[in-house]
Amino acid sequence: MRVSSTITFGKLLIAPAVFILSIHSAIAEDQTVNRMIASQCAQCHGTNGYARGSYPDLGGDEAKDLADHLYDMKGEDRPSGIMDHQALGYTDDQIRRIAQYYSILPENGGD
Repeated sequence: MRVSSTITFGKLLIAPAVFILSIHSAIAEDQTVNRMIASQCAQCHGTNGYARGSYPDLGGDEAKDLADHLYDMKGEDRPSGIMDHQALGYTDDQIRRIAQYYSILPENGGD
């Protein structure tokens, strides 16, 4: 009886660790997908969300704010700027993923 309860107790200790590791792996994989979707943005906004030109920095901005801006640009009746046209090419899920990706990057490229 003692061996059985020790094994059960051991399983109870291991189960949360396995669960946490699987969540961490899923988050890392999800962020890799987000980075791939956002790769087009890097041409103007930098690979780390810090644009060195006249384009706005995106790193560290709130995900909701970034997504709202993209949704607004996508919803324009007559796209006029480059971003209006860019936003039209993304699904709502892709916009959410782009916003999530840039929101976890440090502001100013981590400088």
